[in-house]
Amino acid sequence: MANTSLALSSLDFDTLKQNLKAYLSNQSVFRDYDFEGSNINVLLDILSYNSYLNSFYMNMVASEMFLDSSQKYDSVISHAKELNYLPISAASSYANLNITFETTGLDGSMIIPRGTRFSGLNENGSYEFVTRANTSITSSNNTFTIENLQIFEGSYFNDSFVYDTTQENLLLKLSNENVDLSSLIVNVIENNGANTYTFRRAENLFGLTSNSNIYFAQGSENNRYEIVFGDNILGRKPQHLAIITAEYVVCNGNEADGVSSFGLVDDLGIENNGSVSVSSITTVSNSDNGSLQENINSIKFNAPRHFAAQYRALADDDYRALILSEFGGRISDVIVYGGQDLEPKQYGRVAISLKTPNSTFVPENLKNEVINYLLDLIAIPNRVVITSADNFYCHIITDVQYNTTIGNQTVSELKSNILTNINQFSDDHLEKFGNDFRYSKFVTHIDEVNEYITSNDTQVRLLKEITPTLNEQVNITINFNNELQARRTLCTGAIHNSVVLTTSYFTYVDEDGIQTEFAQIRDTGDGNLEIYKTVDNEFITIKESIGSINYTTGLVQINNLKVSSYENNISVLVNTKNKDIIATRNMILNIEPRYTTINVLETLR
Repeated sequence: MANTSLALSSLDFDTLKQNLKAYLSNQSVFRDYDFEGSNINVLLDILSYNSYLNSFYMNMVASEMFLDSSQKYDSVISHAKELNYLPISAASSYANLNITFETTGLDGSMIIPRGTRFSGLNENGSYEFVTRANTSITSSNNTFTIENLQIFEGSYFNDSFVYDTTQENLLLKLSNENVDLSSLIVNVIENNGANTYTFRRAENLFGLTSNSNIYFAQGSENNRYEIVFGDNILGRKPQHLAIITAEYVVCNGNEADGVSSFGLVDDLGIENNGSVSVSSITTVSNSDNGSLQENINSIKFNAPRHFAAQYRALADDDYRALILSEFGGRISDVIVYGGQDLEPKQYGRVAISLKTPNSTFVPENLKNEVINYLLDLIAIPNRVVITSADNFYCHIITDVQYNTTIGNQTVSELKSNILTNINQFSDDHLEKFGNDFRYSKFVTHIDEVNEYITSNDTQVRLLKEITPTLNEQVNITINFNNELQARRTLCTGAIHNSVVLTTSYFTYVDEDGIQTEFAQIRDTGDGNLEIYKTVDNEFITIKESIGSINYTTGLVQINNLKVSSYENNISVLVNTKNKDIIATRNMILNIEPRYTTINVLETLR
């Protein structure tokens, strides 16, 4: 007998059992179904339990069938394959070195082979670095010098496969996680070792023929990657029983960033048939730009946008998707805008700002790689301008009211936890293009650190770091891109009601060469900037009209500034009219501990 009143909106155990009871209430064969001690009631429990498991399982299966709702990495990878999207691999941290060798027995040339190992140490531990290409050096004496030798963190691994064409669904899966795909070299050995071919990785089908020695890479289960060869139509298929070798670097991503001192591990004398010793190793640039393999949320976001780009750069999203797909391990965010927004304006150009994972600037070699990559994907060549992200900082001073009579933390513990939460807020809500600072969310984030925080009074200013060349007159332009307005601000021990812009200390050099220590810049309230010094809480003007400030647009121009010293950088701070700070164009907002002050005020209630 059918029952048309089943409740199907809820599939929990109790609802399922109640449905079964409702069904049995309409028949006369089993009378004790509603008696908890009966045998039929035990069967109802088993049926309900089994139905609950099945409903849960089917719900999970249905979720994994779609990219948006998938939770398992393997499911997301499978959907990404349908969109021809290759998940971004881990990327090795890399550094540049200048090395001088002292040798004996060499004939004027020396080689640093691919795979030469170096070691380095940072706060996370010891890491191995390797070279990725053979480098030849020449010298007219026994001293050999190499400049800007690039070394990459990680260790080389080799996988070998037999290409058996009789196997269905032959899988050539790399055996390691955290593979840096940019280091992958695939060789095909045919005719019983008589011929060896190096196959290159193809990104798409453009220009492929039946003779193209190419392979495709695709994601696989358990965070691995697979190698796929052509079908003798689009890409050459290796011979039956050919030996496939895959050599690649397995790295630790950004954990190896920040290594500043390196040592050579291998003996290069063996390779060069002589004696080779290291005279000096100078680090040109510390290890940087390492990253981990792309996570599930990133794949879900990037895969459909990469598919929409269809390997042509026309719209803004096309540029962004293509760059992140190709350089995702080394570039964490991209914004694209028109050249008319540049200063000076460059009409007809496409401006692209890049952000690297762990650095405030983009190396020139990486900019050139991006431009070269885009050349084949854009309609008009030489129209791309690459810039680094324009990093700004939120200068935070927060006074936190804390009830010490019932509080469960010491003041130092509370400060530490507040700072941790503030850093997490920056990670979650800032540090990307277009992420604005929302004041109400930020102060709520502080209150939520501890239930015994009663309130907080937080001041936020916008800060830009500048590093003018010492002992040279320079012009500096800063566009804060937010409306500015004076408000009560604590500055050098006194309260001022009219100051919008102030800076940190520096040593100023005037036109006559006279130096003034502990000088600063401030605005005078009428759109002009001046250099001043504070003596006994009195302002002494050192130089009038050093520049201008537009309170409406946030544009600051500093003219003919000459300084002889400053500590780390000169910080330029402004008050924004609104407590919310908007990140426009290529601005990126950050919060860092060095610009965060936390004062805990103890209260009794």
